[in-house]
Amino acid sequence: MILKHLKSLKKNNKILTHFLFIVAITFFCFVSTLYNGFLLTWDDGYGIVENKQIRQLSIETVRWAFTTFYFRDWLPLVWISFAIDYALWGLNPVGYHLTNNVLHALSAGLFYLISLALVRQYKTRRSSDTVLSGIRDLYCAALAALLFATHPLRVESVAWAFERKDVLSLFFGLLSLLVYLRYVRSRAAGTAYGSDAAFWQSPLYWLAVFFYCLSLFSKAMLVSLPLVLLIIDWFPYNRINREQAKTVLLEKTPFILLAGTTSAILMTVHAAGKMPLSKADMLSRILIACKSIITYLQLTVWPVNLSHFHLHPGNIDNPGFEYLFPIFLFIVITICSFLLRKRWPVVPTVWAIYLITLLPVLGFTQVSSTAMADRYTYVPGLAISLLAAVAIMALADNCSTSRLLSKTVTVATIGILAVSSYLTVRQISYWKDDVTLWSRAIKLQPHFSGRMYAERSAAYKAKGEFQKALQDINEAITIATQKRRPKMEELYFERSSILQLLGETAQATADYNYALSLLAGQK
Repeated sequence: MILKHLKSLKKNNKILTHFLFIVAITFFCFVSTLYNGFLLTWDDGYGIVENKQIRQLSIETVRWAFTTFYFRDWLPLVWISFAIDYALWGLNPVGYHLTNNVLHALSAGLFYLISLALVRQYKTRRSSDTVLSGIRDLYCAALAALLFATHPLRVESVAWAFERKDVLSLFFGLLSLLVYLRYVRSRAAGTAYGSDAAFWQSPLYWLAVFFYCLSLFSKAMLVSLPLVLLIIDWFPYNRINREQAKTVLLEKTPFILLAGTTSAILMTVHAAGKMPLSKADMLSRILIACKSIITYLQLTVWPVNLSHFHLHPGNIDNPGFEYLFPIFLFIVITICSFLLRKRWPVVPTVWAIYLITLLPVLGFTQVSSTAMADRYTYVPGLAISLLAAVAIMALADNCSTSRLLSKTVTVATIGILAVSSYLTVRQISYWKDDVTLWSRAIKLQPHFSGRMYAERSAAYKAKGEFQKALQDINEAITIATQKRRPKMEELYFERSSILQLLGETAQATADYNYALSLLAGQK
């Protein structure tokens, strides 16, 4: 089917040219990731370097991948992809980064094709809409893909080797969506819909389900895809009507079953690691979720001071402006989107898809100490990018009568893409190794958390820079003591190890004995 689709692209040279151009631009924007190493203190060590299971490519590896809950997660295709990388590259990080880069670039191309289909359908349905009349759909789709692919918020998902799950899941998820849209067009082109269950006989439909299955095997981020498909069926495809509603709902059954099964598996796996409500009650989680929703929008518009480290605040007893203002904005945006549903249905459509795709990572079932992360915008960023592209192209279309205004919009758009690409390349440099990554986090939030200094201390220790490691572990102990962090013995054991490497045997022994006393006091 993919070969057939590529052949159809050849019939339209412009589409094929745009597709290849977007893939190439995205790849070269992220090419500097190939010079980065593994992040040994940030999951690459345990997930890749120390993972002996990926060091063979066999049936046993596949069996292990599908039956293990290694790393407290279920990521069968990710482990298999790492095993393929190891067979080709060993533990050379270049190969792992290359795979991530290629997958991201191809996803950008797929998003271009999806955007093109959606924009053209939007024009068909909204032909009388003056805002989008005469819109150049090819350029709109290309702009949407580039806005998404070259944005600095994408760096964490692509430049972090272990985050293969993001790029792999999105790649198959976009394939599923693209095939689903092709299936919808094929049905609409028929003379009649036939029986409600006629879709069961469509190879295109089952290919979409198959790709969705592969997406969930990579990461469960797209468990919300069935709802996204329903929204797209409503707008722009107008399939939610009396004649087709039953069919549209039945079509989602396999998607819902796959999403439900995957969610059940992950709920079981994550049960032991869930943050109890005593640490963050439901009201606090709602406040944090609303803040995250608005913060992601803010970072999309103004992507500066991006950090990989966002510590969960726990219970919020006295929420101030920091948490109350995002709730106000969330309510305002939601109400405005609802009011625009008839005039510009694209707005509530995008807002709904943005919220639905963010829902799995908003922390209502918290399983880590992370409140938010750039990588969580990888899927939701698609809808926002498409809306931004439609708005920019509509503005350009309305300014077409004035040559000066038209050139201004064009130059501004090119400038946005250039600045975004520059910020992305700069952000990639912070992911070079553990030291640069944690140094960046410390620079943005000095003395915020002892963990940042402890992680950089471990990185310095691995590089043999023991004096710098000692300075950082001392700072980590100071901050942890001030914040009354539990399990302080871990930090003292670590400092004892560093002191021993520096030849400070007496101090190392003192720290070791003190750590033992702390450990004994917990029993």
